[in-house]
Amino acid sequence: MNLTNPAVTEGVNIFVNIVIFLVAFVHALAFVNARKEKQKKN
Repeated sequence: MNLTNPAVTEGVNIFVNIVIFLVAFVHALAFVNARKEKQKKN
């Protein structure tokens, strides 16, 4: 599956991995924050 320039594909692959990591990180922060808020209410 070598349709495009391998160097460009690798750059896009790294970019996609960074985006996925950032989304997961933000989701984890939101999850921790939600747990703290829930503990405050109890």
